Amino acid sequence: EEQVYRSKQLTAMGNLASGVAHEIRNPLNTIGTIIQQLNKDFEPKEDAEDYHSFINLVYKEVKRINQTIESFLKLAKPVPIQRSKFNLAKFLNEIYIQHKPILREKNIDLKITNGYRDDVNWDENQMRQILLNLISNSIHAINENGLIQISTNLIDDNIELEIKDNGKGILQENLSKIFNLYFTTKAEGTGVGLGVVQNIISEHGGVIIVESDENVGTTFTIKLKKDI
Repeated sequence: EEQVYRSKQLTAMGNLASGVAHEIRNPLNTIGTIIQQLNKDFEPKEDAEDYHSFINLVYKEVKRINQTIESFLKLAKPVPIQRSKFNLAKFLNEIYIQHKPILREKNIDLKITNGYRDDVNWDENQMRQILLNLISNSIHAINENGLIQISTNLIDDNIELEIKDNGKGILQENLSKIFNLYFTTKAEGTGVGLGVVQNIISEHGGVIIVESDENVGTTFTIKLKKDI
């Protein structure tokens, strides 16, 4: 019931965000184009290095705002589910390879335990987006010298996909808010990532559950039918 309520809330707020985002997007793209052209065509007689640093900073901020807008639009108009059969073990191995560089840099171990190694009938691209988001959150929570564990199990006709970390955890008063639109504890976060995750899970007919203890870690459990 809570998940259905949150989905309706996210849809309503996402539609509002979409209208605002479209109004901002066009002038923002114009600003970005002009900034790039200025950096390419204009060279001041004095303080050229400072000028180009300033131009690059402005362009970087324009890109950051545009990325936020893209997140809003994904939430407001989610891409329809495109189901296809793919091997879950192979999929998770690709996720591992994709994260290897940043995990090595942060000195974080990622361990995958497959209790289910066969095919599933999900939207592979959207499920990849979910894993990227949840692993990114775990990396942010751990910072370094930590452990992320991903496990899969078949229970009746459902796949339980668990993503567990030993990071700083989530404050108990924040647990009921983390799927809310715009709620974030990250300095540069937009507060739409977990909202998108929940929408994708809901579109698949599944549920996502979170458990967390401060300074112990966080576990996200996704329950989905393996084949619909």
